Amino acid sequence: MTEHLPPSAKSGTDHPNIDARLAALNTPRKDCLYYAITLTADRTHKIIFGLQTEWVGWADDTQRHELRQGRIVYSDFVKLWEALEQPFAFVHTVDDAMLFFLSGGNALVEKELAERLFPGMIKPHHSIPDGPTGFKGPGMFEATAFRRAPTPKIRMQVLNRDGRRCRICGRRPDDDTDVILHVHHIRPWEKGGVTDIGNLVTLCHTCHIGLEPHEDHSLFRHTSNPAEGTAEFSMLEFREGVANYRKRGFLGADEEPRRRKPRHRRARSGNLSVR
Repeated sequence: MTEHLPPSAKSGTDHPNIDARLAALNTPRKDCLYYAITLTADRTHKIIFGLQTEWVGWADDTQRHELRQGRIVYSDFVKLWEALEQPFAFVHTVDDAMLFFLSGGNALVEKELAERLFPGMIKPHHSIPDGPTGFKGPGMFEATAFRRAPTPKIRMQVLNRDGRRCRICGRRPDDDTDVILHVHHIRPWEKGGVTDIGNLVTLCHTCHIGLEPHEDHSLFRHTSNPAEGTAEFSMLEFREGVANYRKRGFLGADEEPRRRKPRHRRARSGNLSVR
């Protein structure tokens, strides 16, 4: 995708009026279809592409992971962003798209324009379940996530996060010598679950063998800060992601465009998070 960008789109740090210009792109066109796209970056300034997607098949014969492609939405999709108090833009032209590349954030990009500028992102890709409802590209996980058994390091990270106690009954070996702690896959390995800290939770032996149903997505609430489910947290996380994106710029302040073979979801220039 990077080959579509001109040199002028390398950094978003030299455009003090960018928010005002982006805010002016606030009018949808009648009977227009869109793709919902989000551009942010993590704290290491690695770009993250967010995209609304739909199921189109299985990634392989095991049927553990899905193939998902960009999902077309109507203009009223922005009500979701409005509820989260996140700014957005309607992108209808190449000039609008260049502004979006410079600024990052949320945009509804007109269908045909998006298919010209984002062909590699919109097409079907291997998608890994993430949390109760989301998906990520394989490149967003550590290599150890695709091994069934957690490494000793990951196991200790999960135990320490959970206070070295069962997250169902609360018992811990420090209080009861009969307690044996297990690290449990919330989404089972057989159903596409990965061995990632976001899909692992601490259970005692008794609760683990008695867990019914065995795939209990309510346990995902124990894998993150309770504040993460709030609109306020989502807004703050979004703003931080946009700020990180602008510090780096779409290609990076010192990075020239490079053509590389896509790796599952994307070229190595960033990550893809899909919903």
